[in-house]
Amino acid sequence: MRIVKQKETRRIDTSPNSSIEEYLMPETRVSGATAIISGRYPEKGYITNLVSYELVLVLSGDGVIGIKNKKEVPIELGNCILIRPKEKYYWKGYMALFITCTPAFRKRQHVFVT
Repeated sequence: MRIVKQKETRRIDTSPNSSIEEYLMPETRVSGATAIISGRYPEKGYITNLVSYELVLVLSGDGVIGIKNKKEVPIELGNCILIRPKEKYYWKGYMALFITCTPAFRKRQHVFVT
């Protein structure tokens, strides 16, 4: 078992509209982070994870997830979203999210697309 305290997280300001706190663990099969979204992320286009499944829980707030070639889907407190590898999406709204990735998140697999 490994417990990671919030003071041990790594904060990443990914854009003017979002920030991430990564819970750093020596595990390659799973990782976790909190994200604060205040507007649209990314500011234009989409993001995708080339490798990992992302399981996202809305901790507070509400907004939408925009999925490429589909409509925006409203999300709110308590919703759980499964994002498959290579799905293109964006977040829009004011919300806090907990994101679990499997296999563990690596920056090189997270890419911006148009």
